[in-house]
Amino acid sequence: MAEIPHVARLQGAVTAVERMLEDYARSRSRPGLRHEPLPPQEAGLGEPVPGSAFDALANWFSLTPFEQGVVALAAGFEISPDIANLCALAQGDPATPYPTTLLALAVLADLEGASQAAFAPSAPLRYWQLIKAEGAQPGSRLQQRFVMPDAVLSFLVGQPVLDDALADIVRPLDLAPQLPADAVLAHRLARTVLASGMDATLHLAAEPSRRALGVAAGAAVALGLLPFHLPLARLTPEAERDGFFRLWQRDRLALRGALLLSFEEPPGEFQLSAICRLIGEGTGPLFLVGAAGQSIAERAPGAVIRMSLPRTDPGEVADHLAVGLGQDATPALRDIAARFRLPLPTLESCATVARAKAEETQAPASQAAILDEMLPLLRDQVREAMSGLADPVPVRMTLDNLILPEAARAVLGQIIARQRNRARVMEEWGFAGAGGGAQGMSVLFAGPSGTGKTMAAEALAHTLSLDLFRVDLSRIVDKYIGETEKRLAALFDAADMTDAILLFDEADVLFGRRTEVKDSHDHYANLEVGYLLQRIEAFRGIAVLTTNLANAIDDAFARRFAFSLHFEFPSPDERRRIWHGAFPAAAPASGLDWDRLARLTLTGGQIRVVSINAAMLASEEETAISMGHIARALESEYAKQRRRVPPAELADWPA
Repeated sequence: MAEIPHVARLQGAVTAVERMLEDYARSRSRPGLRHEPLPPQEAGLGEPVPGSAFDALANWFSLTPFEQGVVALAAGFEISPDIANLCALAQGDPATPYPTTLLALAVLADLEGASQAAFAPSAPLRYWQLIKAEGAQPGSRLQQRFVMPDAVLSFLVGQPVLDDALADIVRPLDLAPQLPADAVLAHRLARTVLASGMDATLHLAAEPSRRALGVAAGAAVALGLLPFHLPLARLTPEAERDGFFRLWQRDRLALRGALLLSFEEPPGEFQLSAICRLIGEGTGPLFLVGAAGQSIAERAPGAVIRMSLPRTDPGEVADHLAVGLGQDATPALRDIAARFRLPLPTLESCATVARAKAEETQAPASQAAILDEMLPLLRDQVREAMSGLADPVPVRMTLDNLILPEAARAVLGQIIARQRNRARVMEEWGFAGAGGGAQGMSVLFAGPSGTGKTMAAEALAHTLSLDLFRVDLSRIVDKYIGETEKRLAALFDAADMTDAILLFDEADVLFGRRTEVKDSHDHYANLEVGYLLQRIEAFRGIAVLTTNLANAIDDAFARRFAFSLHFEFPSPDERRRIWHGAFPAAAPASGLDWDRLARLTLTGGQIRVVSINAAMLASEEETAISMGHIARALESEYAKQRRRVPPAELADWPA
């Protein structure tokens, strides 16, 4: 064993205990010989050694000399080849080659503090699990074997580890801030702890992402501590019964550890009590990481310092990625970093894969080629995160192909201008700090089915180069109180990864006209709407809510939309243009009467369905698309609605 200070100190204490055991064993082997106390210079366990783990343990837990002797005896049983035999000799029984409470009381009787009370469950030795008592011998409560836990022995020999009971739920966290601003924030947290005291509790109010945990871990490291991560869900009543709190208090001293406690949902009653206990017992600096948990500060026995996690700076992210690519941070790369707010490791992985793919064609690859490969990878990451919450919508419609009145097109133009210029106006021009309102943009599209609401959303997505996702509110709204908010939170947490367009179909499911609150369900329904509006206003993309019935939307809610656009039934001239656009140039058509078609009272959606069905009929007959094919397709479209085509619609219909 290496002769380093703490190991040498332990060995000295163990040697002293061996000497006491030898003396006691000799006195037992010679019945007429009385056991005389050792001289004062030999009765102790040696002088303290600076930096010694043995003396640190004694100081932390205020151990008496007798209790220190018990620790040395238990440790010696593990590291000395002689103590097992000496224990058997001292007890006069070859079947008991191990230390017992009765043996310790007899052998260490000359040490200050020697008492049966030292082995009580509430005394330091057993309370902090410095020793563990095992089965008592029949007929003797004191003839009880004790052993030293592996974690305590490992600390005493200079190799501290977590106790096995802790290692199942608490893990070392090998994370660090990766961006300059996050490193600065980590040091700010560390300075806050130093100013508040090393038992301070800091709550980083953010989702427990890799970035947030990295900032908290960086603060711990800046304090000279080793960060350990405990997801709050693992802190169960079973963990409490296994002695979590005492074991953590013991082992964090040995490891110079700091606890990072993370939670994704508000703590339950038991978890809240557990957090308050950690705060109250002063287990060193405690870092809480979670967006919820406002109730912690209200219940905590000590101060909880709450701090927020700022948004990442896209410029810093772009600079970080550029270093990895060995290139400069171009405006295109900065745009990518601003648009996709994914975890930094995810961005790094996508950049690495994109670079490898780009270099299959040309090496070294240009940044433009890498970004071309990177964009679909990033979009796939977002789609995967949105899976089960919203459905991606293929974007085919463009503004040029969208047929709407000029007034409606002007509103779409304003929506586009606001999205493109939001950062400049709100941040650079200072409107955000001057009461410029919510930065998120919510838009209401109202009108009959088939009048172009979804196509207008597609055209916005195409023009702004954004992904479009359809959200079915009937799948989000849940009858159980609180579940709707959880689903909305999951949706917007995923959507916040990028600037996308969320298309909420049938918004009147949530935004219908309010009635008097008659029971708790009405009350919670209003809370759900308020929560949705709150998340929409913070969403950096565009939230488009559609309804077939504009009057169904409550006026108080309607006033909170940034834009409201009503889609009218198309005019004859608009229907003519829609019919023209419904047949691609490659489609064979013969004798189509555009004026006659324009007189049909159909929406744009119905016109597209009829044109496709007519084309299918013509293809089956291997002829050009004719007015006759359109008539048959028209009858099928009306039949879907259990109606017949009005005779006036087909009067004098061309063949």
